[in-house]
Amino acid sequence: MKRDICLHLVLPKSLEEPVIDHLLRHPAWVGPFVTHPADGHAAPEHISSEAERVRGRAERVKIEMLMAGDHARQLIAQLQADLPGADITWWISPVLDSGSLT
Repeated sequence: MKRDICLHLVLPKSLEEPVIDHLLRHPAWVGPFVTHPADGHAAPEHISSEAERVRGRAERVKIEMLMAGDHARQLIAQLQADLPGADITWWISPVLDSGSLT
């Protein structure tokens, strides 16, 4: 599989399991991926909980996955259809090379 991009998703912790389930349903599109906790920094009106507003940042999860560019766009369209209005931010970065040391 050609993996020429990295798709980055940033989403609320509450969406982590539904999004991961969605990714796992598309093994032909989604290559290896990682998840890790992240802090989202935005205007206070875009932060949902009072505790997060006090902290000035929102708890988020970041998912990064290697995949083919055309598959990334299909996956984004599927996520938009399956999770309409979900608070998910995404961007695509080129991958010049990748591999494993094993």
